[in-house]
Amino acid sequence: MRVLGSPSRESKASKSGADSQPNPFRNGERGRGGHTCEHSPTLDRPFSLPDILLGTSAFTANGWEGSFYPRGMQSRDFLSYYATQFATVEVDSTFYGCPSANTVNNWAARTPEDFLFAVKIPQVI
Repeated sequence: MRVLGSPSRESKASKSGADSQPNPFRNGERGRGGHTCEHSPTLDRPFSLPDILLGTSAFTANGWEGSFYPRGMQSRDFLSYYATQFATVEVDSTFYGCPSANTVNNWAARTPEDFLFAVKIPQVI
């Protein structure tokens, strides 16, 4: 997971191959939190263009089930599915408050490494 304006999650050790941890987003391995991620770190997404980030202002919305999300999909699976279609999402909830570390770790576990979260600045600023 990357947050707009932050450095990539890839460390110098990862780039050099010195990082021995397996990629949790590859080949159905379990990601952080035990979630299975069937997709690779980078995907061919239907709603993507070279050098242009396309996404929406949230990954959940009333009325999306059956039109965007497959009917019957559990809401806990929305972000993982969304990340197969788009490379970025705006997180509106951060305008109203800071998410817990558990929530952010859950987002990271459910998205590939190249997925970008654009977080809103809190309204208190």
